[in-house]
Amino acid sequence: MRFSFFRFCSIATLLFAGSGGCGSNTATLPTTDTGGETATVPVNAGWCTAAGLLGCNGFDVCGVCVPAPSGEAVRTADTKEYKGTGPVDVSCFETGAVAPAGTSQKVKIKGFVKIFANGPDSKNVKIDVYEEILDDKGLPTGKIGPTPIATGSSDAAFGTLEDKITKKGVETIRVLYGYEVDGVPTEKPLVIKTSGKTAHDGWFELYDYNQAVRNDAVKAGVYDGLNVRALGNDDYASILKAAYSRPPEGGQSAIAGEVHDCGDVRISNATVEISPKSSLGLFYLSEVEDDPLPKSSLSSTARLGLYAVGGLTPGIYSVSSLAKVGGVTKTLGNYRVQTFPNAVSVYTFRGLRPWQIKK
Repeated sequence: MRFSFFRFCSIATLLFAGSGGCGSNTATLPTTDTGGETATVPVNAGWCTAAGLLGCNGFDVCGVCVPAPSGEAVRTADTKEYKGTGPVDVSCFETGAVAPAGTSQKVKIKGFVKIFANGPDSKNVKIDVYEEILDDKGLPTGKIGPTPIATGSSDAAFGTLEDKITKKGVETIRVLYGYEVDGVPTEKPLVIKTSGKTAHDGWFELYDYNQAVRNDAVKAGVYDGLNVRALGNDDYASILKAAYSRPPEGGQSAIAGEVHDCGDVRISNATVEISPKSSLGLFYLSEVEDDPLPKSSLSSTARLGLYAVGGLTPGIYSVSSLAKVGGVTKTLGNYRVQTFPNAVSVYTFRGLRPWQIKK
């Protein structure tokens, strides 16, 4: 999965007929809506090329029609991770605010396998690390490192971490296992895939985009702290069924993630949309940190910043987000991701990356 949005023009052209082309990880999608006035472009979206959407009842964020947020965006201050106080940070969208990518070097990455929702201990999770480049068929290529490491009791050298969660009102402890992969390039977009060590281990395939190791975070050739997520098969099925009142169909794909600001803090009251849109619709998840579920009354992110959309045909999608900051509607980013059959592609908004900026 050397996955990069620098090499998939042929695929994108098929999916987004009439595209204005590619050459960066910013989306230039076709004008598929008809009638009405041209959609408004957020004031801080000059880093991407908008498509001039017509008939969009919202904002044009890199060619994706995103609903306008109804309330002021707020940073989340009381979760286990990705929390912070103060005003929402959109400073990385200003011209010159993002440092160019440095000279790439090969390093070792280490971290823990964390669990989405209320799954079990993170044993027997397989980790694959890829550079973010798509081959001509949209399939994973460019894998980094040796045979993927499966966390579990035999991997005690990588360490464990206790995670305290609440299940049905009862506090419990689950064990999170560590992993490490050598030979990972810094200053490049990465995708990290988690899955089961075997087909019977109960882990659903996740492709986590927008991962990167910056040189200033490396110490003595090691970046210690790149935690990855795993998702249980049961949790995937229950979330999709709760959202759409029916179980997921085989062969389809999904996109999920969180909305963070430039300071990597979760944001509530942000809106998200994808293009092409799902016929089933995008949804937001509740504020229950240990067991978030779809909440139909939400029209924007809750304090966990979680969004998801299922029932997708595997392919390439553009994902965009908006937030109202200081009374002005601004984008919190855009990215294009590849989805795969019977898998979830994860994209968390974290502001701009160096490879997204037009040169």
